[in-house]
Amino acid sequence: MSDPQPTVTYWAVSVFSSRTMWFNAANLVLAALSLTEVATLIPPRFLPLQLAAVAFINMWLRQATVRPVALIAPGETKAVAVPKIDPPAPPGVTD
Repeated sequence: MSDPQPTVTYWAVSVFSSRTMWFNAANLVLAALSLTEVATLIPPRFLPLQLAAVAFINMWLRQATVRPVALIAPGETKAVAVPKIDPPAPPGVTD
C-alpha cells in the first residue's frame, strides 16, 4: 500500500477578493465588446495593444499572487490542502 502524497495547508482567500479574477473578468468584458457586432466601439488598431497589456498584466499578477482562491464569501478564509512537491533535481553538467 502506498503512502498518501504529503500536503501543505494554505489559507485560501475569496475568489471575489482576487485581483486576478477581477482583471480577467474585465478582460472578458473587453473581449465581448470587440465582437463584430460592437467592434465599432473599440477601434481595431488598439487590439494588439490590448492583447499585449493583458499578457503583461497577467504575468505580473502571476508573480504578485501567491495565495490560492476558493469560492467563499469575501473576507473569509478557508484551509486548502495543496500537494507538496519536491524541488526539481539540479541540471546535469554538460561541459
